[in-house]
Amino acid sequence: MGKVVIVEGLIGAGKSSLSQELAGALGDKTLLLMEPDEKDDANPYLASFYEDQDRWAFTMQAHLLQARYRMHLQAQWHAMNKYGDAVMDRSYFGDTAFARLQLAMGAMSTKEFDTYKSLYHAMTASVLLPNVCVRLLVSPEVAAHRIHRRMELQTGRKCENVISLKYLEDLDTEISHVTDVLRHQGVTILDVPWDVERNTEGDRKQAVDGLASRIQEVRAMNPLLDYHRRTL
Repeated sequence: MGKVVIVEGLIGAGKSSLSQELAGALGDKTLLLMEPDEKDDANPYLASFYEDQDRWAFTMQAHLLQARYRMHLQAQWHAMNKYGDAVMDRSYFGDTAFARLQLAMGAMSTKEFDTYKSLYHAMTASVLLPNVCVRLLVSPEVAAHRIHRRMELQTGRKCENVISLKYLEDLDTEISHVTDVLRHQGVTILDVPWDVERNTEGDRKQAVDGLASRIQEVRAMNPLLDYHRRTL
């Protein structure tokens, strides 16, 4: 039976690159599922959200929640049918960090957040806990620097220029809450310092291979019991 691995961290932490490299290190049968973004219209609301958060916060979070829900179903089916491991760049559980932050900022109303919670709890009935959560530990300052650097290099990223350091600090707190809850529910949390740039292929490979080895050593969950440890 394979393992379901989710990768969480700040915007700009390096989740996408790490997820791709980790999937490769775990083996050819590993299923890689990337975060829905502006590419191929996977997140058609992203630019609109950054232009007018009050108008688009709920719409975008509902869209992302259903997209990540479908990703989780695909990942757990792949793992439970012994096709191999599955690695997800951001997760269904991690989506809640953004929703709570939108509520705290006032971009999402209480009524909208209650609807989001109802959708989340309805979907959770068929979403199993992941085996492993990789938390990339990157300071908000480093994440902000990486965001601005990639805006200069990648088309479609200009909309991220509105992301403030305060937003990243608050998001970091919310992501910590997500990983703390998952830890309490029995998910193996691997906290990985990722502030330091690993610019050479050898340095990155050593770090990723080491992480893959740690994941392979994690005890597989009991499919009849462990997957269903939850709190309301």
